[in-house]
Amino acid sequence: MTRFITTTWLLMARALREARRQPANDLGNAFIPLFFYAVTVGAVGGVAREAFGVDDYKGFQLPVALLQGAAGIAGGAGLALTQDIQSGYFEKLMLTSTPRFAIVLGRMLADAVKAFGLSILIIAMALAVGSGFETGPVGMLVLLVGTAAFALAYSGIGVAIALKTGSPQAAQAGFLIFFPLLFLAPTFAPIEVFATWLEVIARANPVTYLIEGQRSLITAGWEPAALAKGAAAIAGIAALTFTLTGLALRGRSR
Repeated sequence: MTRFITTTWLLMARALREARRQPANDLGNAFIPLFFYAVTVGAVGGVAREAFGVDDYKGFQLPVALLQGAAGIAGGAGLALTQDIQSGYFEKLMLTSTPRFAIVLGRMLADAVKAFGLSILIIAMALAVGSGFETGPVGMLVLLVGTAAFALAYSGIGVAIALKTGSPQAAQAGFLIFFPLLFLAPTFAPIEVFATWLEVIARANPVTYLIEGQRSLITAGWEPAALAKGAAAIAGIAALTFTLTGLALRGRSR
């Protein structure tokens, strides 16, 4: 266990050093959620109260920006892993006594750390333009940790694809899976105003519970049921993606 933790830590630190040397790779991950946040708030914020009873639309949209940013960053682990595979570094690690899952977990944890940092920036920007935050600093910390946990869970999709295919293009495509899930959730309006068919889809979508759990911290206050559902959604995503990653790692190890 000590070797596993140490190796994971060292490989996470390596991935973070790579990110510091190439900061331009993460600029898009910051720009895209902030751009959509500004456009959506600008377009809908003025009518949100009358249209569907949302007073703080800036706070209402904040979780969407956070999850967009986290999903964008989470695609980096798979892409970087394909570079290790193509350079031969991954195979060299596999020939050592390095715990197998630590090789990929270090990359995934680095994405969680980067998502944590990006989320601080996004929250600061939202507060600067007037977003409320009902649960205060403690709620902000919970929101940051939850977003980082989602990034860790979601990064497993790109990592599993990278291990299976070794293709950078395929690993990047894993990021695109999130967009249909995001827009089939209560992204722009409360679920109560959805058409019946869309509400059925949204209630089966785990991203709905992520957004509503995070949104409760910002616009409503402490709501244990919403937070528990959001945590369960992250745990479910993690169980799926970690399983896929483990299976793909086993296949590449043969």
